[in-house]
Amino acid sequence: MYYPSIKDHISSRDWYDIREAIRANKYWNLTEETNYIVYALALSRARTPAKNGKYVRATGIGQVIAGNKQYWFCRKYRVLLINKMDRTVISVLTWNAFKVAIKEGEKVMVHMIQSDSIPPYINYKMIKSLINSTI
Repeated sequence: MYYPSIKDHISSRDWYDIREAIRANKYWNLTEETNYIVYALALSRARTPAKNGKYVRATGIGQVIAGNKQYWFCRKYRVLLINKMDRTVISVLTWNAFKVAIKEGEKVMVHMIQSDSIPPYINYKMIKSLINSTI
């Protein structure tokens, strides 16, 4: 059976969570108040050209457009921060960065989105430094 390369870099518990989120077609709201900005898992790479970037498939949302800055980082099983209103990708996160963002970084993510300063790609080190710099 084929296992993706991400399975070598995360725990078996995390792999189980990713697999079940895909099976359940799950997505997560950024906050309880803002239900139009969500986290979803990428199901494909961004390859097909679109008007303002490239198309990528995501759980729960379907096909969304990753802009010219974001599509470079879109890979299968990465977490996409998506604006549901216009179906665009705001940022791409690794699984470990997503777990930290859900637990500790809600205020940081909302602030970066409102101030339009969110980077196109966020990994674990970056989210930790962003959280520590705002405390």
